[in-house]
Amino acid sequence: MNLVVRRLLAFGVDYALISAYLLVLVLASFGVLASAARDAYLHVWSTSWSAEAAGFLLLTMPVVLYFAILESSPARSTLGKRALRLQVVAIAGGSLSLGRSILRSALKFAPWELAHFTIWHVVYGGGGGNTPPSWSYLTLGAVYFFVGIYLLTLFIGPSHRTIYDRIAGAGVVRQMQSARNP
Repeated sequence: MNLVVRRLLAFGVDYALISAYLLVLVLASFGVLASAARDAYLHVWSTSWSAEAAGFLLLTMPVVLYFAILESSPARSTLGKRALRLQVVAIAGGSLSLGRSILRSALKFAPWELAHFTIWHVVYGGGGGNTPPSWSYLTLGAVYFFVGIYLLTLFIGPSHRTIYDRIAGAGVVRQMQSARNP
């Protein structure tokens, strides 16, 4: 199986884990809504800015940290990459530093967060009409542009390094097999 297919499958495994985490958040939300904290919870989600901040802190930041911490660890891989026998490495050699791994993960999920930002501000700031504000078309266009660039750069060149890999000085390689780990 080639590297691109392995990377896409590994991301699929990681995205299944993200989806499970999202399900936990939804179930926890139902619990909070049934508790004495209901009013405070609803207040947090009552404006575009507070909802965006809460969404970032509860979803985007933990996902970015999941990727950054695991990919800069001695294993050099998320659970999905580990399952597909892939590792994230520094182009200069060795493990990717935590700082570079955070940069790589933040760039990787920037379009995701931009989409969340746009959705929250369209939902809460759309002016009550059925037509989204014109700026939302530009931001969602940027999301598609960046995702397209990410995918295009994944398929270009023999190393299959995405633009966020290139910026962070990283690459994704097949895991080296040791004598103890055939």
